[in-house]
Amino acid sequence: MLESRVSIASRSALELPSLLRLVACLATTDLGHGRLLALQPFASIDDLQTHRLRYEEARRLLVGQPLVLSRERPFVPLLAALEGGRGQTLSGKDLVELAALLGMAAEAVERIRHADPPCPALTDIVEELPATDELRRLLKKTFDGRGEIREDATPRLAEIKRQLRQARQRVYGLLKTTMDAHQDDLEDTIPMRAGRLVLMMQAGAKGRMQGLTHGRSASGRSFYFEPLEVVEENNQLQQTSEEEEAEKRRIMAEVIRRLRQAWPSIEAHVEWVTTLDHLQASVRFADASNGILAAIGGRHDLRLVQARHPLIDPALADLRQRALDTAGHRGDIIPLDLELSSDCRALVVTGPNAGGKTVALKTVGLLALAHQCGLPIPAAPGTFIPFFESIVATVGDDQDLLADRSTFSGRLLRLKEVWEKADEESLVLLDELGSGTDPDEGAALSTAILESLIERRGLVFVTTHLSQVAAAALESDGAHCAAMLFDSRSGKPTYRLLPGPPGGSEAIALARRLGLPQQWLERAEEILGSEHRDLRRLLVEIEQSRRQLAETQVRLDEELADAESLRRRQADLEAELRRERKTVGQRLSRELEAFRQKVQRSLAEEVEAVRQQAQQGRKKGVAVAATEKLFAEAPVLEPETPSDEVALAIGGTVRHRRLGWQGVLEKLDRGKAQVRVKGKVFTCREKELMGVGASSAGTTAGNVSAAEQVRREAKRRAPEPVATTAAEIKLIGQRVEPALESLDRFLDQALLASHAEVRVVHGHGTGRLRKAVREFLRGHRAAAKVRSGKADEGGDGATVVELVG
Repeated sequence: MLESRVSIASRSALELPSLLRLVACLATTDLGHGRLLALQPFASIDDLQTHRLRYEEARRLLVGQPLVLSRERPFVPLLAALEGGRGQTLSGKDLVELAALLGMAAEAVERIRHADPPCPALTDIVEELPATDELRRLLKKTFDGRGEIREDATPRLAEIKRQLRQARQRVYGLLKTTMDAHQDDLEDTIPMRAGRLVLMMQAGAKGRMQGLTHGRSASGRSFYFEPLEVVEENNQLQQTSEEEEAEKRRIMAEVIRRLRQAWPSIEAHVEWVTTLDHLQASVRFADASNGILAAIGGRHDLRLVQARHPLIDPALADLRQRALDTAGHRGDIIPLDLELSSDCRALVVTGPNAGGKTVALKTVGLLALAHQCGLPIPAAPGTFIPFFESIVATVGDDQDLLADRSTFSGRLLRLKEVWEKADEESLVLLDELGSGTDPDEGAALSTAILESLIERRGLVFVTTHLSQVAAAALESDGAHCAAMLFDSRSGKPTYRLLPGPPGGSEAIALARRLGLPQQWLERAEEILGSEHRDLRRLLVEIEQSRRQLAETQVRLDEELADAESLRRRQADLEAELRRERKTVGQRLSRELEAFRQKVQRSLAEEVEAVRQQAQQGRKKGVAVAATEKLFAEAPVLEPETPSDEVALAIGGTVRHRRLGWQGVLEKLDRGKAQVRVKGKVFTCREKELMGVGASSAGTTAGNVSAAEQVRREAKRRAPEPVATTAAEIKLIGQRVEPALESLDRFLDQALLASHAEVRVVHGHGTGRLRKAVREFLRGHRAAAKVRSGKADEGGDGATVVELVG
């Protein structure tokens, strides 16, 4: 069992009892408080894993409300009395508390059974719990909230209560009659005296009425007087009261008897509530310390990240005040970062006195013990600690005068314990190894101990001032050195642990900081001589170099982290772009296919409409023109290749193979072609064009005039001849490209309407639209003459166009 392999001395040296008092202070019940104070490391890793699962489940459940509520009265004494057969000492209030405990257990059971997500580790306990519904109903039926036995607890008690009320009413009635008849001698009050209802008679009226006197009042001015006529009724009242008390004692004894019979069920629920309180307090400790449940590392894998000792962590100062009656350290502390592994199983730490070596060793040991107890520890994520079969620590003075044991002999006895328990699955912590005796002999003995511990392949953490021990670590496989940093400029330790060469003890620097006499310090430095000063200077230089390397390492780590972050961000962006490109491509393909089908449907519908119009007697020219327009503008039709196709030539007429438009080829360059079509230049691929011979170059063959060609082209392009087209178009406020397209359509319609002259209103503005319009008109085949408007025509804000005749 691990419990027997972590000795009381090691637990005390690492201050585990003080840590347990901190956690126990957060318990809600005395059951959980006692469990935590007696907490021991788990005996097996399987048990530890099970407990950790329950901890995580309890943490999720505690987000909503507590699992265990606090109670004013302790549970332990009443449970001990019930278990030990001392039920007669229990009161109704005690049994009300027991009912509350069973109720808490039942509520927790229901929460866990209906938890989402489920809690399998806690459910395993729940499924083994016996039912206590009958016991809880019994206690609820028998006792009220104050612990008094209910009037209707049994039929017999209810009948006695009824008789008691009737007897009391009769006595009150008789006493009231007597009081009214003797107002001058009796006070207006009816007290209870020795279980009997009486009157208060004035001292001077004694002997005036028949009855019994039951003593004098505290003031001596009156007597407790029982009139003779109520004596028999009071006897009946007193007898009924005694019957009531007897029935209550019988009820109480019966309830306790049934509870004792059900003790195994009660005990199981007590253990359940204790476990819940244990888990709840652990979660609260994690919240208070900003701690975590450290991961379980491999056999030789121990890493502490931003670890803090619970007894000096300022975040726990208030909790220490409550639990230990002292807040301790409230200032800032330097968290500990440490790593031990198969490559570094032993770490020898040197450094200045009061520099934090022992605190670092205690932090490692105490957090390892807490981890093995299933408790959260004050550390950051990334921390992991192995499961140890044994943990041995020697810290401080082991002197024992009663046992005739010196400091050094006490340490030797503890080292014997280390030798007996150290193996591959142990953690050994040795503070100030080699101290307390002759330095040479202490160094030799310490070196031998360190070498043997390294051979046993456990994890070892050693602090020392002996350079020979540090040198042995540097020369051993699996061992490393580290030093607590010392600021040579301020003469103060920094409390930071840095792996690397050993550091100096800085005893004289500490003595100077603590104010020891200067002549002592100067004499000590004189005795040490120049060799020691040179060594000290060398250590200072090493320390400075080590600090610079550490700072450089930090910067490199930050830059590497930034570079990795940028790399991940770039990879994410590239992946997102690939996904976006794929999505856009798929969407465009769908949209183009939908557009193609829509155009085909529209074309078929319009052709069918034109045919129907022609059949109904419409003008042949209109139907033909509309049909030609539809076929000319349809982007999805594949025109047949004419039989007179010729080779492409600059200046020659070409036709687009798929779209069907014609133009003049102006340029060919590496598969790209530029074609002028109706005054505009288009760029397309060479293979998309075909040369057109004179016989198929359009409607220019024969003796057709240029004006007629323009009208035919306008008729072909116009949607429909409109006889009422206006002789003016307004382009003010439009952008150049849309305006020119509107103007082109307007000119076609004006020709079909047989206008001789039209006016284009473009406004003054910046002049850009005016310039574009006039350049467009000068190249347009429908314009015979172009001029600025006269004063009554809009001036330079309009352009007048004379159309071809």
